[in-house]
This record gives sequence, structure tokens and C-alpha cells, in this order.
Amino acid sequence: MSVFENLSNVQKIRAAIYRDVKAISSETLHFLGLEMTKSATDVTAELVYKKLLMYGADLEAFSKHAKRSVINVEDVKLLVRRNPSLKEYLNKISPTNSTPKEKRRKTKAPETLQKKSDDTGRSKEDTRSKEDANAGKEKELFEKQDEVENMIVDNTIDLTFD
Repeated sequence: MSVFENLSNVQKIRAAIYRDVKAISSETLHFLGLEMTKSATDVTAELVYKKLLMYGADLEAFSKHAKRSVINVEDVKLLVRRNPSLKEYLNKISPTNSTPKEKRRKTKAPETLQKKSDDTGRSKEDTRSKEDANAGKEKELFEKQDEVENMIVDNTIDLTFD
């Protein structure tokens, strides 16, 4: 039995991350003509491990907030929303659906509420048009919020205009 097989799952993950960080850094630094000390590699691997733990927790929170048990592409896009180049790359390989899904569950209103709405003289079409207008305002608000987030880079706001 090898030493690797005796390790716990967490130790195996840390060892794999250390191996990959060491390989990537040595390959990259070779082309630059630089070297990296073992302690610098250890620190870098530990930072990568902690960052991946945070990403996992965030992805889990995003899927739970959406009342899902599975992490999907939209959760990953939400995770990288502050990294414009990575966000652009993800949008290229997995474009967003053009038709947004209905976020709210449709429930049947109790009969008392249905009677009251019928008594007011409003048709169901009027109610739907108001809901569509509200959805349009909400979409516009999200677009403005994305625009502001794209202006913020490295905790500074880019005030240049196109």
C-alpha cells in the first residue's frame, strides 16, 4: 500500500493541489528564467486550497438561494461576475439562455381573492400586463447593477465613459 492511499480525502486534495501548483509554477517560471522556493510553493498551494474552499461555499450558497440542490452554469457565472475576462470566456463557451425562466412559482389564488379581483372589473390580461411591466423594470434594474459592477475594478470605480 502506498503512502498516498493512507491519506484522508482532505490530505489527498491538498497533495494534488500542491503537485499541480508546483508543476504550473515551475513550467511558467522556467520560461521566465526564474525559480521558486519550496516555502513559496507551499504558501501558494495553501492560498489556492483556501480560495477553492471559498468558491465551493459560494457556489453552494448560490444554488441553495435558488432553491436547487445542484450547482449549474449560472451559479458559476455569478461567482465570476467581478472578473470581466473570465466572465466573457464563460459566456463564449456557455451562452446565457435568451429566454429568462419564470422565477416565481405560480400558485392558485384562493377563491376569495379571485372574487375580489373579478368584482373590481380588472381582467386577467390587465394583471398580466402589470406583472410584465414590473418584470421589465426589474430586468432594467439588474442591467444597471451589472453595468455598475463592470465599472468597479480592483475596488476602484472606472469613471471613463465610452
